[in-house]
Amino acid sequence: MPETQPKVSIGIPVYNGENFLEEAMRSVLAQSFDDLELIVSDNASTDRTAEIVRDLAAGDRRVVALRNDRNLGAAPNYNRAWAAARGTYFKWLAHDDRMLPGYLEATVSALEAAPDAVLCNSLVEYIDGAGKHLGLYDSGLANADRPSPAERFAAMVLRSHSCVDFFGLLRRSAMENSLLHGPFHGADRAFLAQMALRGRLLQLETPLVQMREHENRYTRRHASLVERMRWHDASRPGRLVFPTWRLYGEYVKMVHHEPLPIGEKLRCWAVLGRWWFVNWNAVRAGVDMVAVAAPGIVGFAERIKTRLFGAAPGHFHQPHSH
Repeated sequence: MPETQPKVSIGIPVYNGENFLEEAMRSVLAQSFDDLELIVSDNASTDRTAEIVRDLAAGDRRVVALRNDRNLGAAPNYNRAWAAARGTYFKWLAHDDRMLPGYLEATVSALEAAPDAVLCNSLVEYIDGAGKHLGLYDSGLANADRPSPAERFAAMVLRSHSCVDFFGLLRRSAMENSLLHGPFHGADRAFLAQMALRGRLLQLETPLVQMREHENRYTRRHASLVERMRWHDASRPGRLVFPTWRLYGEYVKMVHHEPLPIGEKLRCWAVLGRWWFVNWNAVRAGVDMVAVAAPGIVGFAERIKTRLFGAAPGHFHQPHSH
């Protein structure tokens, strides 16, 4: 472990990630901004994950290897990586994703120049299992680069977007006493909403991070609510879950507890009133209830929606010309 406090901490939570883990780790260690530590939290993997981490740690003192005695579920493992971090800035990196060499240099520079910003991410390049380019994704994060907390909050909770910016570079001080990775489906969306209440969210137009689309991704392997809950938190495998209701409840709690000016707080309450009427949220809440008796309804409803109305807006678009 480095003796001095690093500027940036990167946390890779992983379980049985031998397929892509080495690529992800090397993408961190190859950053042009090298004042960093790389924390790999192994969730009791049974494949070659521990060996891969051990080999790379032996050759680079910036690598910090953690290993759980048993699989805790994704949420506790993500949060363990965060708790071990010492940097001013923090970023989670999925074991199957990777950063281009200039990612940290660009995002650190952007946050250093904007003290009121709490998160920075770039456009995302999607790649397949072999690393082949699939397309670019603009999450619309720039809509949350505004001075008003209520406007930032609305940008994160009222728009349809993939939560890729959960993996952006964050100001660690803004993450204190936050949700971090909650133990429920939609926790990434709730966390981004909370960060929006705490500061500006910045987006770089150059794609500097690559996210991998493959069959073993969490959303591909875990279709039912119970499977998703078990993935998030292994200690609660049989708990009854209503993810849409839980997400809305988290929004309510954060608006209530965050120290906002009264005018901004009232505007946030108005946003939550509108929330039920966008992005099929009311329907999703109903599906949650039906899923207790018919677990397969979640995947069925998602397929029907996609077939009738297409994929959610704002996904892949053609790359910019360079």
